Amino acid sequence: MSYFGGLGAGKGWNKFNFILTPEQFESIFSELKFYFVITNTRVAIDYTATDKSYVYDGYKDFFNEIMIGNKEYDRKEHWLYEDKIRISITDDISKIGFKEIIDKKGTISNKFKLVEPTEPVIDISPFYLTFSKDKESLSIAYMNTEGTIGLELTYPKVVSFSTDKFNSVVDTNQFNNTLLFNDLIKNIKALSSKAKLQSSTKLYRPNFWISPEAKKVINENRYLKSNSLTII
Repeated sequence: MSYFGGLGAGKGWNKFNFILTPEQFESIFSELKFYFVITNTRVAIDYTATDKSYVYDGYKDFFNEIMIGNKEYDRKEHWLYEDKIRISITDDISKIGFKEIIDKKGTISNKFKLVEPTEPVIDISPFYLTFSKDKESLSIAYMNTEGTIGLELTYPKVVSFSTDKFNSVVDTNQFNNTLLFNDLIKNIKALSSKAKLQSSTKLYRPNFWISPEAKKVINENRYLKSNSLTII
């Protein structure tokens, strides 16, 4: 069984953007029951879940090299860091099913399989700043690798399932991962506050949260510096 999240065209999603230090990122999970799982690509045949330390260490590298690092990486190098923190979260590993990969000859792969969650999962991915000096505009709505600045939690408000050919729309409030999503946001907010971003001429209030500890170092971000922006 597979599902489709949201209502298309970017609608029907809960999103929360934030910047935490690596230590704080790990701490928001400390008292929660959860599993990190890969859901956006094929996995090894013996895969069950992703080791938590792999994600924590991946975010530490992402934070130090991409978010506040001095080196400019090309897209391929950038992806090596980004790929480690593009992960899904579920409260119950039994909700993660798998599907055989069958080639054109009908042969079942003995090396890889597809991940097929039976209930909606929470996704982690980067979020980005896009700043225009000419228009004096600031947005976090677009993918802009140069402006990589933090993480985004995403969870669908509604889903449709393959069992009825995606004809029915189901509210995700009935699933326990909704509680996990809300707990993660609560833990992030306990460590942070709404961001304020100052340009040379204007104060912006973008829709993301940042902790005081992250604020001490985030202004080393190359995109902020190149656009004379400061998170205050």
